[in-house]
Amino acid sequence: MSSEPTKKEFDCIKFTREARRKIYEETKHMSHEELAEYYRKFRENDPVWQRWVTRKAQQQGADTA
Repeated sequence: MSSEPTKKEFDCIKFTREARRKIYEETKHMSHEELAEYYRKFRENDPVWQRWVTRKAQQQGADTA
């Protein structure tokens, strides 16, 4: 067994920290209303969020059928 660390192709922690820092910088001076609008627009344009919403709607449709 090698004691050398393996090289990561994707660093999840680094990615998360950079994303949080970017959002913080974009929103740090926003009012509550501006922040709510920021996240509303994010949800409208985020493909991962849209897939989740679509799946949730499909599940709810299957539950009522």
